[in-house]
Amino acid sequence: MKKIILLFVLAGSIFACSKKEDGAAASASTSTDPSAVLAGVVIDTSANVGLVMKAIRAIESGDSAAYRATYAPDVVFHDNLDSMGLNENMTMFKTMAEKGIKLKVEMGPVWENQFDKPSKKKGYTNYVMSKSAFIFTRGEKQTKMVIFAVDAIKDGKQVEEWLHYDRSAFVEISK
Repeated sequence: MKKIILLFVLAGSIFACSKKEDGAAASASTSTDPSAVLAGVVIDTSANVGLVMKAIRAIESGDSAAYRATYAPDVVFHDNLDSMGLNENMTMFKTMAEKGIKLKVEMGPVWENQFDKPSKKKGYTNYVMSKSAFIFTRGEKQTKMVIFAVDAIKDGKQVEEWLHYDRSAFVEISK
């Protein structure tokens, strides 16, 4: 019994005397902090972040040609898990123009994850995550829609996009 207690005391002493860096490295592997990426890096400014911001500015200004130019021709949008291509996604420009809806975008956090190993299915290594608020105005009515987006980027184009938001805000303002 004395040997077991002595072993615990010795293990506790070693643990207590270990360097803080060792503990920080160990905790990074189980961290929920989005900046702790195990097999890559997280950055807040890059060409890929700029590409996503260019697409957002094009939506806000109604420039469908600039918007289209940021995406690969065969891009797949997962819009609240409804999958569609670029042409289907572009109908938002037509709807807003026909209904006289003005858009202002307030950007929240935007960052890129660059992974060391490509995804098994599609080979992506670069993803840009963002949170934004789309503020729609039509006459005196105004509504706000918060959008969470993840964009997979390959060869300087957005190749796949996952969006999550509550559609009711846009449906209400477009009535």
